[in-house]
Amino acid sequence: MLTAQDNELTRTNRGTVAGECFRRFWTPALMSEEIPEPDCPPVRVRLMGEDLIAFRDSSGRAAIVGAYCMHRQVDLFFGRNEQNGIRCIYHGWKYDGDGNCVEIPTEPATSTYKDRIKLPAYPCQEHAGFVWAYLGPRDKPAQFPKFEYMGLPKEHLYIKKSLLECNYFQALEGHFDSSHIGFLHRFMPSAGNTPPVAGLALGGPKEIATAVRDAAVSYEIHDTDYGFMLAAKRPTGNGKSYTRITQWLLPFHTMIPSTQGETLLQVAWVPMDDEHTWVYRAQYNPWRPISKEEIHEIENLGVMQMSVQNIPGTYVPVRNKGNNYLMDRNLQRTYNYSGIKGNNSQDACVTENQGPTPIADRSQEHLVVGDIGIVRGRRRLLKMLKDFEAGIEPPPAQNAALYKMRPIAMMLDDGGAPFYEAAKEYLYV
Repeated sequence: MLTAQDNELTRTNRGTVAGECFRRFWTPALMSEEIPEPDCPPVRVRLMGEDLIAFRDSSGRAAIVGAYCMHRQVDLFFGRNEQNGIRCIYHGWKYDGDGNCVEIPTEPATSTYKDRIKLPAYPCQEHAGFVWAYLGPRDKPAQFPKFEYMGLPKEHLYIKKSLLECNYFQALEGHFDSSHIGFLHRFMPSAGNTPPVAGLALGGPKEIATAVRDAAVSYEIHDTDYGFMLAAKRPTGNGKSYTRITQWLLPFHTMIPSTQGETLLQVAWVPMDDEHTWVYRAQYNPWRPISKEEIHEIENLGVMQMSVQNIPGTYVPVRNKGNNYLMDRNLQRTYNYSGIKGNNSQDACVTENQGPTPIADRSQEHLVVGDIGIVRGRRRLLKMLKDFEAGIEPPPAQNAALYKMRPIAMMLDDGGAPFYEAAKEYLYV
């Protein structure tokens, strides 16, 4: 368990240690589709407790600036996006995409007062359908993390955004825990032609299916400069283990494994504020286009890893905390272990309901051997934050090449080379 003091790693507002450290990294801020064309309406953005607006200016450039006019603090969401700037509807003050005040119509033409007015504004980059922002100090720029999926043809990529009503870290920690797969995502034997566990391909090898149902997972962890590799090993007999190697890339990116040639999943767990998380999912395949069958599985809550449906016109999941994830007790008896459709909805259920508040109280936990990934993840993040307090900048923010990684699920020999050596040719892009 963590002490109450160490549990403060969950807080990311400006002025907190984690908040200032995380601002040293480029962060997914919104989907490109949210600002689809030049001079379209602005949209609200909230990142790490900070209220912002995003807009696409007349030249097509994405911009993210502070949400409130410097004059009377009116919300610029109601402003007019026109002629390469956002104009407040109250008195007409106008700002460009860099936050510069370019017009104060009520001031004399000779006034230079506007030159001393500036909104908070953050650099943006667009890649693979996401708009990223850098919220850190301009004198400490970060390298942009060009993950593998960003360079793929669009046919190889499927992206999605959704909301979680909990703190980012308890959502993130779910990917450090492989033992829950055999319970939370399990189908019942009476369910017919379904895999025994959600996320396992139909028709997968029988020995893997049997191994995945085993909750007694053994773990090995390899610390890296970017975070760690977590190997979840399940014996299959004949001196081999089915090994799932998950990647954690600081501060809040995870990569979930599939077998060689199959579609991979990368997730960014972005703090909206201390009690809400934006989840950005990129399902991608470096080797081939994503098939129509896979897209059907994704969009219709099949067993694909990104099976989540949003309320039309929003990024709020159809199955959410307010409606108990549409849990069906009859379904729970006859079809799957949870009675909730879609493994991301199942994950949301357990991550959003860890105690009575949206921030889990880790001082009340009782951890066991199977939680080693959870323990090591917390220690790793706490170390980065303590180093940051001591004046050490987070290494991955300064070295984008560290993010050239993949996850993998494969059979490995028991008692052979360390997993990160045995699978080396599959892990590096």
